Amino acid sequence: MADHKNQHFVPRVLLRPFTNNAEDKSINLYNIRADRGISDAPVKGQCARHYWYGEDGQLEAHLSQLEGLFGRARDRVIAGGNSDQDREDISLFMCLQHWRTANAAARLRHSIEQMNAASWAEHDLVPDEKKLVIASMRFGLRSRDMLRDLKMRFVENRTRRDFIIADDPAVMLNRFASEKLDGYGFGVASSGLIFLMPMSPRLSVICYDGLVYSLDVTNGRVLIKNESAIDTYNDIQCIAANENIYFQRWVDREYVAQRFQAVKHKRRPASTARTYVPDGETDYAEHYRPGTVEEARLAKRSLVSVQFNYPEPDRWIPGLRYRSSPATFHNGTAIGHVRKREWLRRSPDDPWPDPGEKRQIIRAKPTSP
Repeated sequence: MADHKNQHFVPRVLLRPFTNNAEDKSINLYNIRADRGISDAPVKGQCARHYWYGEDGQLEAHLSQLEGLFGRARDRVIAGGNSDQDREDISLFMCLQHWRTANAAARLRHSIEQMNAASWAEHDLVPDEKKLVIASMRFGLRSRDMLRDLKMRFVENRTRRDFIIADDPAVMLNRFASEKLDGYGFGVASSGLIFLMPMSPRLSVICYDGLVYSLDVTNGRVLIKNESAIDTYNDIQCIAANENIYFQRWVDREYVAQRFQAVKHKRRPASTARTYVPDGETDYAEHYRPGTVEEARLAKRSLVSVQFNYPEPDRWIPGLRYRSSPATFHNGTAIGHVRKREWLRRSPDDPWPDPGEKRQIIRAKPTSP
């Protein structure tokens, strides 16, 4: 049992290329709270919690198998490979990585707390951290198929500046929602989704909505020869980070601190809640407007919408540009713009676009006298 006690939410196989000499023993990091670099920190204690996935070790064992597949696939990609199976193994790992971190659990906890604060009705109990991360990962697995349509490209770093990696490394963002939809919330089904993760100081992976964006590639890969482009990828890691940002070369400690300071104003609360109160009815619909919790309490009827806040960098991915005629599917409902028409027709058992996205506590109508 002791072998399973220290469980990593960012596995060592992902951190290994960023460790000193890629030896998987020690790693350099920038600690956000202390605002300082720390050299040669033991890897075994990074991005880990006691029994994060439970005490029986079963989930940890399954994850270890997937991590092994990812590590071998990444090594083949670094060597120039690009097989469908390697892309599948990396995609699955990336999907789970997004929903297994301490930040993922914190996002879900914050969304419940925000919904409780914005609701006049009986409040939901907030589960403990371990239950939250299991719920988050369960959603990630259910959402896996909704990410398969994204285009995947490997990004080669051909500059003297390294990619860095944070403790929440698989990052979702959406330029289309930010710029064209006025910051409208988004989830895994949304048009314009971008999903990226560094895999080594020299290699990253990006997945994106090919109906909205095009990306400059050479022989199927993105080649970066400009250090300012590397800064853009690194800035996203700095915005997404929870406690630590990791880097291979100690000489880069000032650079990492400077990048974090340059973008820390873009870091936001994990989620945002909005309360809507009645604003009239027709035979076919109820109408709502933004309101306060007190207005909702008096009306005894309300909607509460919660959305996760993902990174919105000042500079977006270089070479990733809008298509001349972006294609989306939209029916005017709160689900928003999605990448496939059939996703507009949700069944009660379908996952929401995200566990904290557009979730609603709906109407406790006043009882008749």
